[in-house]
Amino acid sequence: MANRIIYALTTVLALTFLSQTLTLAQDQPTPAHPPMAGPLQRWDYASLRAPSRRKIVVVTMAQPTHRIACRVRSFTADQLVCKCPFGKTRIYKPQEVAALIIPGDDDLKLRLVLGLNGALGAAIWGTVVLAPTCIPCAVGTGIAAFFFFGTAGGVLIGDDQPDSLLYLAPGQTLNKKLGYVKS
Repeated sequence: MANRIIYALTTVLALTFLSQTLTLAQDQPTPAHPPMAGPLQRWDYASLRAPSRRKIVVVTMAQPTHRIACRVRSFTADQLVCKCPFGKTRIYKPQEVAALIIPGDDDLKLRLVLGLNGALGAAIWGTVVLAPTCIPCAVGTGIAAFFFFGTAGGVLIGDDQPDSLLYLAPGQTLNKKLGYVKS
C-alpha cells in the first residue's frame, strides 16, 4: 500500500515538473534592444522608472565607452545623484548622460554558482574523508554534495535577466559590445 502511495506522489510530482518546464519553454524571450523612440529618450520618464537605492550603470557623453556603476541616491528632472564605489558622490546632469542601464543578474548568478561549487567540493572532500571512519556521515555529506550539484545546475538553467535600457539620450546609438556611442 505504501509503495502505491509513493508511486502516485512521484508520478504527480514528475508531471508537475514536466508541465512547468514546458510552460517556461514556451515563454517568448524579450527583445535584446527595445525600440529607441518614445519614453526611453525622455529623462523625466527615466527618473520615474529608476530603481531607488539600486545599482544602475551610467554612460556619460565624455566617456561613451566607459560604464560607471552607480547606486541611486536621488533622481530628479534636473540631476541624478549617485553614490559610487569608494564612497564618492557624483552628480550627473541630463546633458552629460548618454545612457542609463539597469544591470541584469549575471553577477549574482556567477557568485551563486561559484559558492555552490565551493560547497560541492567541500562536501565531496568530506565524503571521501569520512567514508572509512563513519559511513552514515559519508552518506550525509554525499547527499549534501548531490544537493549542491543540483542547486548549481538549477541556478545555471534559470532564465537570465539581461541588462535593460532605462534612458538613451537623443542622438546616441547602441553599441553591442560595451554600452553606447555617439551616432
